[in-house]
Amino acid sequence: MHYQMENPHLQLATMSRWYVVSRALHAIAQLGVANYLLSGPKCIDELAKATESKPELLDRVLKFLCAYGVFHCNDDLYSLTELSKALCDDDPHSIRDVICMVDDSWWQAFSQLGESLKTGKPAFEIQHGDNFFHYLSKNTEKQHNFDRGMAKLSTYDDATIADAFNFSVFPTLIDMGGGRGGLVKAISNKHPNIKVIVLDTPAVISQLNPADFSPKISLQEGDFFAAIPCADAYIFKGVLHDFNDNMMHQILKNCAQQMPKHATLFIAEQVMPDDNQPHPNKTMDIVMMVLLGGRQRTLGEWQKSIEPAGFTFKNSYVTNSLFTLMEFKLQ
Repeated sequence: MHYQMENPHLQLATMSRWYVVSRALHAIAQLGVANYLLSGPKCIDELAKATESKPELLDRVLKFLCAYGVFHCNDDLYSLTELSKALCDDDPHSIRDVICMVDDSWWQAFSQLGESLKTGKPAFEIQHGDNFFHYLSKNTEKQHNFDRGMAKLSTYDDATIADAFNFSVFPTLIDMGGGRGGLVKAISNKHPNIKVIVLDTPAVISQLNPADFSPKISLQEGDFFAAIPCADAYIFKGVLHDFNDNMMHQILKNCAQQMPKHATLFIAEQVMPDDNQPHPNKTMDIVMMVLLGGRQRTLGEWQKSIEPAGFTFKNSYVTNSLFTLMEFKLQ
């Protein structure tokens, strides 16, 4: 049976149900189905027993995902494809934790997108009565899942950013809002002679063990809305997209007022292409709108937003990930 996707009514109806694919992937990731296929093809009864699932229901979901190339089914035996291999825990860049962190609190927030468009308030706050990060801090399991997911995402992204520029020209570099320190580790591994600092809130820094970092890396409590240390270069990675233009302007103006005149500012973000074609970074723009009231930006929008804070755009560097590294100097 074939259906005509040229029909605009059918196209829109199909698009409106893409959440089914996402939720099916989430359920399969939670169950760890892909891990049970590492040793070879399995029948549905074996998979159902291993995951404590109902065979008939699990079979329907797996067959549904086979249509999208996530699994392969032949002679009633399921096996891995290149897509589902990325769900396995033994893959160093496994996407399983990333999928699992998108939990019910995210989905519930998206139900308020329409109200958010009317009020301007982040949909997450409308749904949960709290901002995203404060909500996580009060829910240990959700915070843990979020941290694991972000750590997995960062493992690959950080290495591509470290490769994008010769950071060794700077004696000192500060990662503003550096979190768990993945980026500074990647930069230090690639450029071992520079001194690198992770700057973040006391709550974040207190969770880090200095012994896990090389002697060239130091951990420092701070707030980029307040006083910032002196350095030769500063980098924001995946931080500024959390904020709307007004808040971002406050952050960068504060940095411009305190940075040494010779210092360089780097911003690593998922820059949106300036066209009307589908792109993962455009999806992330809506995610940021829903969760935080933040946004992704095109390269032109980044320049337009940042220059009033006291910076001049110098260059941009495409990486082998979804991130673009942008370079700015003080005016």
